[in-house]
This record gives sequence, structure tokens and C-alpha cells, in this order.
Amino acid sequence: MTRRPLLVAIAALLAAAGAAASGLAWVALPGFRGTPRALVAAGALAVATAALLLLGGFLQEKLPLGPARHRSRADRADAPARPRPARPPQRPAAAPPSHLGDPRIIYAYAAQVVGQSLAWEGNYKAAAASLRDIPPDWILPQVRVLLLSNLAQWQLCAGDLGAATRLLDDLDEDRAPASVRPLVRGARAAVLVRAGDVEGALSLVGRRDGERDEPAEVRQRYRITRAHALAARGELAAARAELRRVVDDVGVDELCRWLPAGGPARATMLELIDEG
Repeated sequence: MTRRPLLVAIAALLAAAGAAASGLAWVALPGFRGTPRALVAAGALAVATAALLLLGGFLQEKLPLGPARHRSRADRADAPARPRPARPPQRPAAAPPSHLGDPRIIYAYAAQVVGQSLAWEGNYKAAAASLRDIPPDWILPQVRVLLLSNLAQWQLCAGDLGAATRLLDDLDEDRAPASVRPLVRGARAAVLVRAGDVEGALSLVGRRDGERDEPAEVRQRYRITRAHALAARGELAAARAELRRVVDDVGVDELCRWLPAGGPARATMLELIDEG
């Protein structure tokens, strides 16, 4: 016990003794209630009791426990170090899912659904987080590249160009079913144009409608990507014409959807959105 806590303890005990003195005088000495002699006697008794209790506690802490504590520390210092238990062998990696009922496939599908819903609400950061940590092996090969294409778009719209760029190797349309290759091609081009590879993006989406035989469902995003590439080359009038076609066909909603992803034609997109 250090000096300051010891003084506090003494003060507390003396205060308790003073309170006990009044009670002792009132209960144990009824004939002398209120007399100075009774109060002095009771007070002295209480103070003596408190002092004995305090001294006993102090000696118990210092004498029996002190050497034992030192011996315990010395014993621990002299004891040989115990060998660490060997790590258990690592389990082999689990095989990829092989049937539609595998919980991992269901989990990956649910993550895609949640991400798509969040993306439609404009919460692209949360959308990307829903799918970002799903192991690719958990996703069926038939839709794996398509889901990674969606993830790349969400990452672009969340402002994470680095994460989207790291997906370029996975956005290989040759590994995707023929029905989704145009979507994968569009996603790859969208990443390339924002990463500065203008010619690479144009080679994927073409320089005009229909050059890459794109279906109608991806034509608007091809136009937007083409507009960014043209704006990066300084062809602002041609970029505006591409974006104008988007607005004339489907309105400004598609521009609003891709606006958070940025790009060289963003200022022109804002102008057309304001024009309605």
C-alpha cells in the first residue's frame, strides 16, 4: 500500500469511528447519553478498534504476501520456457461448388441480388462491398464474368478506379458465354477509358453504333463509353452527339446512373442532365 492510499484509508476509518462513537454511546451507555464522558470513552474505543484493524491489514499485506510474491516472480523467472504447441495442420482448400444447392452458390447469388438493389438506389459503395469479397469459385462459371462486370461498374461508380482496374484480367469476354459477352466487353471498355486507355476502349465499343454488333440492351453504355473516349481525344462535339443519342432514346436516367463513375465527358453529361 502506498502512502497516499494509506492516509485515505486512515481518514476513512477515523471518520467511521467517529460515527460509531455516537451510536455506541447512545446504545451501550444509556445512563450517560449526551454526557461528554460517554462520548469520549466511546470515541476512544472506536478509534482504537479502527487503528488495530488498519495495522492488521497493513501487516498482512507486507509480511506474508510480500515475500511470497517475490518468490513467485523468482520461480517464474527460473522456470524453463514452455514449448509452444505445434500448429494444427491446415485443411486442404475446399472444392468449388458442384451443384446448385451448394450454400456457397446461394450466398453468392444473394450477394449479387443485394448489390444490384443497392446499385439501383445509387449506393454503389455498399453494392461493391456486397460482392467484392465473394470468392470467384463460389460463382457459377456461366455467370461469373457477368457478375464481375457488375462489380467493376459498381466500383467505378463508387470512385474506386484502382479496384475496378484490378478486375481487368477477370473481365475476359472469351471466358464468358456468348450471350453476355457484349456486357463484359462494355464493362471492360468502361474501366479502360477511365484508366486512360482511350484506344483500347474504342476498340471494344467501336467508333459508331453497330460496329461491334452490340445488342440494344448495352447500346447506351457503349455510347457513354464512346463519348468519354472522344472527349479524352478532344472531340467534344462528337462526344456530345453520342450522349445526345442516349437522352433521345432512353432519357437522362442512364446518364445519371453512370455519372458517379466520372470520366472525360462528365461535364457534358451534367449539361445534358440539366437540360432534361
